[in-house]
Amino acid sequence: MTKSLSQAALLTAGLLLSTASVAAMGPIAKCNDCSSQAAQQTATEIENSSVYVVDFVNRTAQKFVTDEKGDTLLTKLSIGELNQINQKYDYRKTHLRAVQP
Repeated sequence: MTKSLSQAALLTAGLLLSTASVAAMGPIAKCNDCSSQAAQQTATEIENSSVYVVDFVNRTAQKFVTDEKGDTLLTKLSIGELNQINQKYDYRKTHLRAVQP
């Protein structure tokens, strides 16, 4: 009985943490079938230190960060971040791939 309770507690904690981590991500902007310059412009317009830009036409995801000078730069998207984005848009039945800088 205690084993099933501890398993249920672990499952509940895992679900809560995964939901919280998706909520803690930076904003996600959609820029379908746009060039790399247009994606960077979309990220710049959001005015956040970390922005994810997704393109469902080309099936890509990009991460842009803004440095202390105010320049928006393309940076590496981690596997965990890519998985969270794919989970968020799972209803689209499209799996995005990361664009590397």
